[in-house]
Amino acid sequence: MNGEPRVDLHTHTACSDGALAPGELVLRAAGAGIELLAITDHDTTAGFEQAEACAAASGIDLVPGVEISAAWRAQPIHVLGLWLDPAAPALRRALAGQAAHRAQRMVRICARLTALGLPGARLLQTVQARPGLPTRAHLAQALTEAGIVKRTEDAFRRYLGRGTAAHIAADWPALEVVVGWIVAAGGIASLAHPARYRLSAGARRRLLGDFKAAGGTAVEVITGGNAAEREACADWAVGFGLAGSIGSDFHDPQHVWNPLGRLAKLPDRVTPVWRRTGKPHSTKQPLP
Repeated sequence: MNGEPRVDLHTHTACSDGALAPGELVLRAAGAGIELLAITDHDTTAGFEQAEACAAASGIDLVPGVEISAAWRAQPIHVLGLWLDPAAPALRRALAGQAAHRAQRMVRICARLTALGLPGARLLQTVQARPGLPTRAHLAQALTEAGIVKRTEDAFRRYLGRGTAAHIAADWPALEVVVGWIVAAGGIASLAHPARYRLSAGARRRLLGDFKAAGGTAVEVITGGNAAEREACADWAVGFGLAGSIGSDFHDPQHVWNPLGRLAKLPDRVTPVWRRTGKPHSTKQPLP
């Protein structure tokens, strides 16, 4: 795959649960040699919108993107929307609904923490005071900073993860609905980190089939921490006629095991998703 750009199509900023401001992320990506970058914050395009000017000045092709939470047979699923129109009115309404759901869920989780004898109201205020949409990652960090748990992993294990006393399952829209939002906004739907979901082999194949039938175009073949599953992800892409995407799922530069700019290349048998767009990536010359 000689001549391919250095790509990262899955990153997060402080507009959702990332550590860096959008401009800071772009500068770090430029320093890492990334040429094609998507900011895919959870259920918001604010990070892309804030980073456009910085990306243009840095010589990076910035892809308008988002990572939308969905549900498939009661399983939470994440779908990346790439090369979409952030200003599409229907998409804006859909993402506003997702944001409202996140905010309401956070209130309910913190109420459960209060019932457990923890300072739920104070934890809620801490989360709400931070920039970006409220996520359980923010709440886990607040629990850590308050000295209630030693690590954010402990927060999920004791309070926030599935099966714990404060866990509240999210009522996300169906997979086909979310893919429809992305397609209607002119975007490409890519299934994020497909090996990460707790599914049997048969269920995963059904998920991929339903995703393709709903209008999905790509699957994330290369992502942070999936070295052992890359060949399987490539097989799924080829087997279901999907393009392949590359994304670090970068959140924080302190996570040294998952840096920007150190992703493997797609296997030759997989068609890169950036060749499926049929769109210019920016005012720069289109990629070959």
